[in-house]
Amino acid sequence: MKPKKEKTFRPWVAWLIGCVWAGTALAVLIAIKIHPTTIANIEVHTRKVALRTNASHILGPGNEEQLLVSGLNSLQIHFNSEQNIEIGGKARQVSSLDAQGDSRSSCSFYRVRSAGFEVRGPAVITFEVLDLANEKEFSMKAHGALNDNLSSLPSGHAMPSAFECRGLRVQGELADVEGSFSPEGGDTFFVATAPDARLDFTTEGHADVGDTQIPILGEVRFSEIDPGTSEEKSVLLKPPPVITFEKTEKKASVDSGDLLIVVPEKGFYLREFTVKNGIQMSLHGKVRDIRAGAGARDLNTLMPSAFDQADHATRIFGAIAALAAFVFGILEKMGLLGSK
Repeated sequence: MKPKKEKTFRPWVAWLIGCVWAGTALAVLIAIKIHPTTIANIEVHTRKVALRTNASHILGPGNEEQLLVSGLNSLQIHFNSEQNIEIGGKARQVSSLDAQGDSRSSCSFYRVRSAGFEVRGPAVITFEVLDLANEKEFSMKAHGALNDNLSSLPSGHAMPSAFECRGLRVQGELADVEGSFSPEGGDTFFVATAPDARLDFTTEGHADVGDTQIPILGEVRFSEIDPGTSEEKSVLLKPPPVITFEKTEKKASVDSGDLLIVVPEKGFYLREFTVKNGIQMSLHGKVRDIRAGAGARDLNTLMPSAFDQADHATRIFGAIAALAAFVFGILEKMGLLGSK
């Protein structure tokens, strides 16, 4: 009688099983650590936001009770009929006005209609609401030149349609200028700002203020630097931001007291914003990173990992490889794979 052969577990099988399991675990670990670019939808309510854009136009048409422009480079007014205005304290009757200014010049316009501002090249635009209880007032700072074509509205009972300017040059002479537009309205004027300007708006009635499809070129930080402490402070308002990653349908939560930083890729837009109890914004597009935290040293990424973004089929394939190695090991142990 022949002695039974003792079943042995072949070393190469053990190595194969170990390599498959180790490779699968390593791939999963790497996928968890990597956070690739993805598409995000971000809904934010904030008091202030600064963004770099190459949009050709900013803000839609709107009626303003008052528009204050600080940093006025050029002003050209065409009256429907001759008007009495003061130039350097002297009364003059004119049918038009052509004046130049600089970063120190300013004008206040009362009861006018803006056509929206043309942006002359890439610019950093900052929107801010100082008084959340006042839905009619907001400011816009521009690091970059802006143009606008405006028209005067008919004078009201409480407020005439008028203008006041400081530090302009008229026919080469430095002078303050003030006067009224035609009572019936319809005078037209052109405003061009210096490369650094600030515009303060007081809208008429409860008109909505906003814009859509504004491309964003750089990092967006929902924060400001405290001038007293030089610390970075959050400007988010309640309700807190809602961030949805489209590919995974994963949602990220951010506390309204946190700092929030968005690092976009090409194809990222301020889809829509309105000024109402602060600034309500909807942003959408590809992002490289989104970070949030209680402070500048507590920022953590909210981005889904490559494992989160992997489709169902990819995950199943990895699971099958590991399962196949496991079954292969069992069969070998039972001696069902045959021997050489």
